[in-house]
Amino acid sequence: MAGHFYSVEGGEMKRRIVCTVAAALLLSGCLLESVGPVNRNEKHFSADWVKEGMTREGRQAAWVECGGAASGRYGYEIQNGQSHKEFFEGLNAHVTQINACMKKLGYTHLDKCDARCL
Repeated sequence: MAGHFYSVEGGEMKRRIVCTVAAALLLSGCLLESVGPVNRNEKHFSADWVKEGMTREGRQAAWVECGGAASGRYGYEIQNGQSHKEFFEGLNAHVTQINACMKKLGYTHLDKCDARCL
């Protein structure tokens, strides 16, 4: 009789744990979305650069010429065996080089994109 009592109690405990975990997983998506909406329409880093009379195509060509990726991203990837510190040092140097090049080509960086970003 005592064994039967413990097995029923154990089943109830398992059910509670499973329900709690399931509820936590379901709510986690809602909580993550409430922290900040996911930006599914993310603009490229190259879009922050403007100059008088530019076109998207011209800006993109300048971005690639300066070392950026054709996708509009920085195009810097972690290498095998590279530490986090080495990666971020390399990324910072790469971004600095692209920024200097874009400025040299007459582009201005906007901190907040406006209508000129195209």
